[in-house]
Amino acid sequence: MKNRRFPYGYEMQNGVIVIHLKEANIVKQIFSQYLNGENLKNVAERLTENQIEFLPGEYNWNKSRIKRMIEDKRYIGADNYPAIIDEDTFKKANAEKNNRIRNINPVITAEKKLLTNKVICSNCGRRLFHNTDSRLKNSEKWFCKNEDCKFSVHMTVAELEREITEILNLLISNPEFAEYEETDIQAEPSLEIIRMENEIERQLESIDFDKNKIQNMILQCAAKKYDAYKGVRHITDRLKADFEKSSPLSVFNKELFDRTVSAITIDKDKKVCLKLKNNKIIRKEMTLNDANTACTKIGQNHTAET
Repeated sequence: MKNRRFPYGYEMQNGVIVIHLKEANIVKQIFSQYLNGENLKNVAERLTENQIEFLPGEYNWNKSRIKRMIEDKRYIGADNYPAIIDEDTFKKANAEKNNRIRNINPVITAEKKLLTNKVICSNCGRRLFHNTDSRLKNSEKWFCKNEDCKFSVHMTVAELEREITEILNLLISNPEFAEYEETDIQAEPSLEIIRMENEIERQLESIDFDKNKIQNMILQCAAKKYDAYKGVRHITDRLKADFEKSSPLSVFNKELFDRTVSAITIDKDKKVCLKLKNNKIIRKEMTLNDANTACTKIGQNHTAET
């Protein structure tokens, strides 16, 4: 990798570090563009597109390089370098950088992480990430990092908490909405059950299959299905009991949320669905008939990204 002997904007002449006029103009443009609202990435991309050399034959700029230049005090005369940028411009640029970091990457409390880590994309089932930029009118945004999806929606955490609270109140008023139909359980077999069923089918297709072996495999598969049903039945009963003993909520209740909800989806219209611990999907506009037929597959691709 090539390295510069001196910071961009400087050169050595007759044993003395002096300003490289052409490069110094680029340095000034960088500070000016940044202070006019351009982000580090856009500044770097513009320099690359315009084929501005950083080193002889090297034209690839990146945001890390621009960031280091904005932070470099030698541009205001530190370490006996001649100044290219005045001190006021340098301070404004670095104050702007620190302000952008605070605005775009807010500290999420442990309580908020409980919520934000469970939000998934309604399009692809991957996790949605949250950021805040207080300079924008719609300051909070959820976005999917899946390159094939790129879903995003503007919604504040406070708005999401209100939507969740309304759905939890629906369940408190109607605990039967959390009921999980046996047919739904059978429609989502575990990978182990799928493997066992495939093996049974493969054995049956053979010419000289072992009847006793097949019978044992069928019994083992049935036992696994029954265990899965008992597990979901137990979770469902616990959920219904949790909602039955809860009083209507006036504010978001993180304890009830954590006990009962495994994932949240937000669609492009900011409609929210909750995926309960038994995989039942609940939305705000639900009726009892809807609850009996609600899709249980939302969020199956939910990953453990953090």
